[in-house]
Amino acid sequence: MILTETIPASLIFEELDGRPLYRKGYKKVLENNLSPEEVMGCSFLQGLIISILGSFVNQLLAGKPYWIVSGEVGLHVSLGNNLANDVAIFDKALIKDVFSKKYPDVPPKVAIEIDIKIEGDHFPEDKDYMFRKSEKMIGFGTERVIWVLTDNRKIMVIDRSKEWSVYGWEESVPVFDDYQFCLNDLLKEEGVI
Repeated sequence: MILTETIPASLIFEELDGRPLYRKGYKKVLENNLSPEEVMGCSFLQGLIISILGSFVNQLLAGKPYWIVSGEVGLHVSLGNNLANDVAIFDKALIKDVFSKKYPDVPPKVAIEIDIKIEGDHFPEDKDYMFRKSEKMIGFGTERVIWVLTDNRKIMVIDRSKEWSVYGWEESVPVFDDYQFCLNDLLKEEGVI
């Protein structure tokens, strides 16, 4: 059994319901089979999808009152709930101090997650983590959470109705209002597939 006092803070990915959630592979770091740096980042495919979706949403919302941020942007939901988003769309009017070094404490309008990057210690199945994190964000005020899953090429979406919709990569996925994306089309445009 690994005592949490022996786990460096750098291996914590998020905090959910007051529990630290550790990065995938943290146990191998503790066993000296991987360096901490080897579990810090995402895969090339994950990073590419984050980049492509972030760029697409930036172009889609150019001139609109939103900021699109990417790269595991921290989000302070409440005491004991500090989450990370791969791509987040924030209403500019809600961000009071752009130069703050703190996590924003306002909900993104939409959050896009690429795969699950935590070890499943606290959740029997990956979907349990997806559900809990998404519900926490929806309860905080996020309108929609979109999960892009690379293993099975599915996209799962939850919105304020708290009903889940499942899409294939070849389908159009709603972002908000009339905005949508088709991941296959974006990947084709970039020469990925």
